Amino acid sequence: MNIKDEFMALMSSGGPIMWVIFFVACIAMALVLWEALRGQTLIKNARRDYHKLRTNDDYLPIANGSVSPIAQLLATTHWPEVQSREDMTKEFNIHLAEITPKVEGSLATIAILASLLPMLGLLGTVTGMINVFEVIALHGSGKPDEMADGISQALLTTASGLIIAIPVIFLHHLLSRRINILMATTHQAIQLILHRDVNTLKKAYHNANR
Repeated sequence: MNIKDEFMALMSSGGPIMWVIFFVACIAMALVLWEALRGQTLIKNARRDYHKLRTNDDYLPIANGSVSPIAQLLATTHWPEVQSREDMTKEFNIHLAEITPKVEGSLATIAILASLLPMLGLLGTVTGMINVFEVIALHGSGKPDEMADGISQALLTTASGLIIAIPVIFLHHLLSRRINILMATTHQAIQLILHRDVNTLKKAYHNANR
């Protein structure tokens, strides 16, 4: 029996709920992979921008094609309304709240899918045991093979939901830590920008958007 046949046999033993678990698991792992790649790019850009802001007083991320959170923040800031450092601080606080969900991406969705997987496994357990009791109600204990099918379905779905949920939860934790690091770097970069001359920043923004 090849891998494909073994997979199909396993899915058949687990019943319809196994296919739902498989579908949810595929979505969760695809999102994890996407967020890992996206987060790596954002962290790389944020660290580069922070380093250049520390070493070059003329550097402005928005004028250099960066996709880091600090570049997004500068791009969404309403510079015509900024007349002082206090105005700039207010603008940064407002727009930082807007870009934070974009930086987090699908982390919330991954967390929801991770919590759904054990629940789907439990649902498979319930439906499997319902099948067992139906067999008992119709045939008593004289159909052990049909009873075994229901028990197998119950155990397989529970195990599958837990086996997949555990790594998804762990990977979600790792991704969340990376976002925390990213936002810490962003806040450090903001502090560097806030200590610059407001008029110089506005002029650099104007030149970048000509």
